[in-house]
Amino acid sequence: MSNSITRLFREPLLQFLFIGACIYGAYGLFAPPDESDLETTVVVDANRINAFVAQWKARWNRPPTRQELNDLIDTYIREEILYRQAVAMGLAEDDAVTRRRMAQRLEFLTADLSRVVEPTDEEVQEYFEANLDQFRQPDRQDFLQVFFDPDSRGDDTLADAEKLLAELQAAGVPDPASFEAGDQMVMPNYLPGVSEIDIRRRAGRGFAAAVMELEPGQWHGPVLSGFGVHLVYVLERIQSPAPALAEVRADVMEALQAQRVERFNEEFYQTLRDNYEVIVEDADVPPGSVLNEVGGRTPVAAGAAGS
Repeated sequence: MSNSITRLFREPLLQFLFIGACIYGAYGLFAPPDESDLETTVVVDANRINAFVAQWKARWNRPPTRQELNDLIDTYIREEILYRQAVAMGLAEDDAVTRRRMAQRLEFLTADLSRVVEPTDEEVQEYFEANLDQFRQPDRQDFLQVFFDPDSRGDDTLADAEKLLAELQAAGVPDPASFEAGDQMVMPNYLPGVSEIDIRRRAGRGFAAAVMELEPGQWHGPVLSGFGVHLVYVLERIQSPAPALAEVRADVMEALQAQRVERFNEEFYQTLRDNYEVIVEDADVPPGSVLNEVGGRTPVAAGAAGS
């Protein structure tokens, strides 16, 4: 009997219905008993939008893009709705820090509900197969490099590198003597089995990304790094094999649970937002701000209460 109940509870349809019930149960728990006591209109007025623009310019020394401003507005709306629900629980001082903390606390509480139902083996397998690259070890390269130091060569650095590159390409195969034509540096001339992260630690992000894109079996260059100029010969690109699920199951479970928490929080928030009227006004912002550059945002009313 108990085995039958366990199998029934692990059915995906039943789990979906259970999570749905949790969402509406959570809303019933946190919503105030009397909806008339809760202000369900959120207005983002021109003064607040102007403040968003000014704060962004003060922090980043440029106006926000249209998408960045819309994201600021949407974040404010989300925090305001979640804060009002938290106030309905009897927690309340109306300041920015408290608003953010109350909104986060409510999301933490609802996130716990999403972990009640353990993912089935089938769900774990499906997520693993759909996101296989996320759990694969990074590819690796065996490569050679010849370095040209601009501190010692000055304006001749690129010309020297291009001259040797032509000679190496004509020869076709790596020649250990070519290393003597370059300069010494902290990174060795031969690097076997290194990943992009390994290369990045030695010579920087840009150099690492460039090396990982090079075709094996020929000389390439000049390739720049924070140290100077390089010629690079990729001997072999080693693609890491796909892991077995058993090897990375804990990581897969963690990633799947994080996805479910994010989805659950968003569904819970949308459930709350459907009970609010949201109005975003046009702002008369100074010249040079994003709204005057791309045109004002049309006032909207989303999710009117009772609709």
